[in-house]
Amino acid sequence: ETANTFGFYKVGWRGILIDMEEDKVCVAKMARKRDVVIQSAISDRVETLNIYSPGNFSTNATIDSEAAAKHPEYQRRNDITTETLTEVLDRCDCPERFEFLNIDCEGNDFRVLKGLSLVKYQPKVICIEIWESKAGLDDMIASDIHKHLVSRDYELKSWAIFSAIYVRKPGS
Repeated sequence: ETANTFGFYKVGWRGILIDMEEDKVCVAKMARKRDVVIQSAISDRVETLNIYSPGNFSTNATIDSEAAAKHPEYQRRNDITTETLTEVLDRCDCPERFEFLNIDCEGNDFRVLKGLSLVKYQPKVICIEIWESKAGLDDMIASDIHKHLVSRDYELKSWAIFSAIYVRKPGS
């Protein structure tokens, strides 16, 4: 119930939910019957990577080995083959224009974003985790994520802790 998107689901929205861990996918399929729920690891290219997690059913699992190395409680769980977000959206027949995209991938967020064609798919609002925001606005604005989105006609509208909200410029 702490997921950014669960509040939208509770008021009738539906969407595509992607998680790389089988146990969380099974629970999501039961709890969010209107959503398309997919087990996958998303990145900017196809490769086989390790999943690291601090425990079973953790909300902090990652495929970012550098992020996992900073936390001794993270253990290697299993391998998974990544795919791009564009590939998943294509497979799910996602409309090219949609309201909201949430990216929260525990350090892999920029790679997820790079794997999305913002020419083909044009979400109106993107909420994305930017770890640099912990150090302040200047560091967030200097981040690769911010530069990537601004160069593709998105404007930073707000942020809270690690989550930044970008809105597509009108007419773009």
